Amino acid sequence: MNITWNGAGSIVLTAKPGQTEVSLVTNPFFAEGAMKFPKQIEASMIVRTHNDDSTGNTDAIIAEHDGGKAPFVVDHAGEYEVRGLFATGISAPKKDGTPHTIYRFDVEGMHVGFLGAIDRALTAKEQEALGAVDILLVPAGGGSVLGASAAAELVTQIEPRVVIPIYVNAFDGDGYAESAAFVREIGAPSETVSKYKMTRAGLPEEDMAVVILTRG
Repeated sequence: MNITWNGAGSIVLTAKPGQTEVSLVTNPFFAEGAMKFPKQIEASMIVRTHNDDSTGNTDAIIAEHDGGKAPFVVDHAGEYEVRGLFATGISAPKKDGTPHTIYRFDVEGMHVGFLGAIDRALTAKEQEALGAVDILLVPAGGGSVLGASAAAELVTQIEPRVVIPIYVNAFDGDGYAESAAFVREIGAPSETVSKYKMTRAGLPEEDMAVVILTRG
């Protein structure tokens, strides 16, 4: 499985559960000012945690195989599957009540938690629904999402084997803090890569790994 980051809350997760690869894209945003988004990304699934312009650039996502169907859009709670990639959406409204969904992706025997633009701690019910997570993508840049300290506290509750901060600074003026603040709060060594590659056998068994993605 590979994970790359477009900035803000947009990742591309690519896996090979069968004979061919399958990809999903989260929260595709519109390019504006210094914030750049790829002109096109091939994927089979688009996942949105909330419905506004910061996640609405779905036209930039096209079918990833010749003759393939248009990407399947997931934007609310439920259970979904596309070509061996499973997504479970869990309703987790923001502090002000704005509808918001967190997700667990299951593929290649790994469980990936995606907390989107959450701005509060999870309830016990939400965390139970999320379940055990191998890799956690957590917002950590502050402003409209969790800040570094609150994100680190949430990580200790979920106890993933790998944590990757999202909604951290990627563009001038995007309003998010640098990932370094989150790394300091976690208090563990970090690895910086442009593409994170992982197999189930390669997951850390003891110390949690902190991965910082540079924008692809």
